Amino acid sequence: MMEHLNSVIGANIKKFRKAINMSTTTLGELSNTSQGTISKIENGSSTSIEVLLSICKALKITLYDILPAGSLPDLHRVDSGNKKQLLGVLDELTDAEIRAVQALLTTNILPALKNISPLVTALDALDEDTRNILGNLLYSITNNR
Repeated sequence: MMEHLNSVIGANIKKFRKAINMSTTTLGELSNTSQGTISKIENGSSTSIEVLLSICKALKITLYDILPAGSLPDLHRVDSGNKKQLLGVLDELTDAEIRAVQALLTTNILPALKNISPLVTALDALDEDTRNILGNLLYSITNNR
C-alpha cells in the first residue's frame, strides 16, 4: 500500500515537473532539497511531509495534487492541479510578459489553437498509458533522443 502511494506521488511530482520543463536539479534548488532526493522521490522512495510540501511549493501545486486520486475526499476544488500550476507560473511573470502572452493568445496563436482543438480532444480521449507513451515519444523527438 505505502509503496503504491510513494510510487504515485513520485510519478505525479515528475509529471508536474516535466510539464514546466524543470530539471530535477532546479527543483532541488527551489525546494531546498538535493537533486538526488528529488530523483529518489520520483522513483518511489518515501520522504517527509515537509519535503513534499517544499516540492509542491516550488512546483506551484498543492499536496492534494500529487496524492492518488480518491485518497482524500474531494473538497470541491475549483481548479485542477494543472490550472493551479499555470496560475503559479503566470504569477511570476512581469506585466510585460503577461501582456505578450495575452497578445499571443488573442492574435497570432488563436487560429492555430482552434485548428488543433480536434487533436486535443482526440488526445484527451486516449487512456493514460497511451498518452504517456505518446508524450514520451514527442519528448524524445523534440529533444533529439
